[in-house]
Amino acid sequence: MSVDRIRVGNVEIIAVEDTPFQFPWKTPFPSIDYAEIEKYKHLYPDSYGDGAMLTHAGTYVLRSEGKTILCDTGLGPGPTAMLGGVVGKLLDNLAAAGVPADSVDVVAHTHLHVDHVGWNVNADGQPNFPNARYLAPQEDWDLMSSNLAAFPYMDQVIPLKDDGRLDIYSGEQTVTSELTLIPSPGHTPGHHSLMVSSSGERAIIMGDMAHHPSQVDQIEWCTAFDLDQARVIESRRKLFDRVEADGLISAFCHFPQPFGKLVRLDGKRVFQAL
Repeated sequence: MSVDRIRVGNVEIIAVEDTPFQFPWKTPFPSIDYAEIEKYKHLYPDSYGDGAMLTHAGTYVLRSEGKTILCDTGLGPGPTAMLGGVVGKLLDNLAAAGVPADSVDVVAHTHLHVDHVGWNVNADGQPNFPNARYLAPQEDWDLMSSNLAAFPYMDQVIPLKDDGRLDIYSGEQTVTSELTLIPSPGHTPGHHSLMVSSSGERAIIMGDMAHHPSQVDQIEWCTAFDLDQARVIESRRKLFDRVEADGLISAFCHFPQPFGKLVRLDGKRVFQAL
């Protein structure tokens, strides 16, 4: 289990892992020569296995203005056959981090891919976070809820809509006065990032704007999971330039180190862990 905590102004942010996993490089990066990817191995050794990309399904807990907000809910309990039968432990790991499931007030989704909604509901379709409102981006809802053949895991989202727990949002969405979901589309049509701004300090959780740390430099490297490659490249260009220029603390759901900054090193933009 990976748990780490920082404070940004008055906001506490806790990184909580659901499950680690790995897959062959050609799965996420079918069009990128591995020799090019390997050039970043010395910077990010924890993202490289023996012929495989090491990663995890990560989530973030934020405590703001007396509320507990969970950003994304990981891959789910599993076992997940396509990833070698991995099982998730998010609920146990949250409890170990001092965040019991019934203490969560809001579940804020950056987007609605399978590894970000996996613990929304239990096997009976009941919410795993029984006291929470759930937030989901409109554009993802429109695409995925209408095509269950392509997105069967929406059974983790649709029951929440049916029982009135799901709020669909579009554009910028205020969660608290310190937390705002901002559009960063392309990976999915409704992908958002969660901006934290409190007492003059700022951070941003960027979901799946990048899956591997090399992409903060190689913004044109797209994965097989990016639904609109041209759009996600433009989103990365704008957001990464802003994050680097402003010195924001950064977080991504699949990086091995939960918090860092985008800085320059030997002519490359790198993710430098805190």
